[in-house]
Amino acid sequence: MQGLKAKRIGEITLYAVDDRNLADILKKLGIYGDVAAGRLSCYVCGRHITMQNIGGIFKREGRIRLVCNDIKCLYEAARLTARRRQH
Repeated sequence: MQGLKAKRIGEITLYAVDDRNLADILKKLGIYGDVAAGRLSCYVCGRHITMQNIGGIFKREGRIRLVCNDIKCLYEAARLTARRRQH
């Protein structure tokens, strides 16, 4: 993945986006305005996602999903994406 830094934790690989590039990535995905306004929710816990608490972005069921920066939500998103890659 171009522009991303990878970190492997056990069976799960996490990709990090530099904060300086986050707004550009969200704009390319067409969700910057919704994130900035807090209109989107964490896929795992339902908490409103903002620029201050966004923890991750992934694709599931053909849609872009977001998770907050809570470690439990990050781990669940990583687990879901790792399981998808195995199938």
